[in-house]
Amino acid sequence: MKKFVSFVLSILLICCVGCGKNQVKRVAPLKRAYILAEKGNAYSIGLSAEFKSSFESKGGSVIMETFPPETTDFTDYLKNAIEKEASIIFAPNSVGILKMILKDADELKIDLPILAGDNSEDKEIQKAVKGTDLDVYFPAFFDEADTSSEISNEFVKGFKKFISDEENRKLTGGDKTVSPLSALGFDAYNVALSAIRAAAKEKGEELTSVDIAKALWNVNYKKGVTGNITFDGNGDAIKDNGYIKKVLKNKFEFVKKQTFKNYTAKSLPPDYGEADGIKLDTESKTITVGVYESLTGEYSVYGNREYMGIKYANSLDNKVKIGSQDYDVKLYVCDNRSDKDGVVETARDIVKANALITLGSYGYEFSVLAADTFEEASIPAIACSCLKASVTEDSKWYFRVCYLDSFEGTIMAQFAWTLASE
Repeated sequence: MKKFVSFVLSILLICCVGCGKNQVKRVAPLKRAYILAEKGNAYSIGLSAEFKSSFESKGGSVIMETFPPETTDFTDYLKNAIEKEASIIFAPNSVGILKMILKDADELKIDLPILAGDNSEDKEIQKAVKGTDLDVYFPAFFDEADTSSEISNEFVKGFKKFISDEENRKLTGGDKTVSPLSALGFDAYNVALSAIRAAAKEKGEELTSVDIAKALWNVNYKKGVTGNITFDGNGDAIKDNGYIKKVLKNKFEFVKKQTFKNYTAKSLPPDYGEADGIKLDTESKTITVGVYESLTGEYSVYGNREYMGIKYANSLDNKVKIGSQDYDVKLYVCDNRSDKDGVVETARDIVKANALITLGSYGYEFSVLAADTFEEASIPAIACSCLKASVTEDSKWYFRVCYLDSFEGTIMAQFAWTLASE
């Protein structure tokens, strides 16, 4: 009798495992994540590593596989995720690769949540999920549908009115949504202005760009659309939240604001030595803020989104009182044309314009390539949406208002953990 019961149980177990292949997330014995990353791709591998570390620290199990850059068929990889009884799939890859992964996932009828990177807010990804039952999620810096903050609500309302203007509408390509990049551009400008005012209060008309750099380390900007902004020892914004969105066939749906405790400490200003910097223009009573962006070329869509946020912020607040005088804050806009070969010359144009601080650029490589030029002129710069650590590493002049790749990996691991618990 015992042998018969044992035999029946064995048969039932086999049947359950077999049935589970089409409904993995409901039978997975563990919170198990399957990661699919492109070999040699810094973005894909970096996010995957942070996700893996964070998910495992919670007690979860992770299977990570990498694929060669020229891969076009991901069927075997996805089948492996099924066979390993994953609860979730994390695939932070380029838009082109993610499209192929989603196509294969749909053909396999995979019903696991698929998590991707922040670059997934793209119409091509919407097309990829249209007509499928795929659940695809990705992180964002901001979402206009989040109504939890009055500061954000006010920004969204005002920005939508701002981009209804014909000239501004052309720069957005007719897009009426509020891009997270615009929210970051808005915050970057206001953080810069906060530092300018703090430095001017102390130095008066002796103000220089070096004083503004020093003031940035002490900024505690509490009116940020994307959250409060202070800087750590690398000049990186100390973030404690990110936004999760879902891809639908005709829109990107806000899911939740994902938060966690960030214990990173604020930092004191480093030693700037004998740096002179750019002096305040007391003759014209003008404060020049450089805008160093990809306004044409391959990344123009994204560069213009950041610029629109900066431009909108400047339209609301463009005067700084120094002593008894009102100084006009003017934007000096330079286009790096999404071209690595021309970025140094573009950065030099900003220096020649006597900018006291610079904002941008979209695309971390353009910021890294221009960093030495800004440093040589002792001009601080604030990146809006560059996630790569290399932008601020070993630099006391470059700051950023967005979170890093490592933070994004942690945010997505926390969201994955929640999904795996459902």
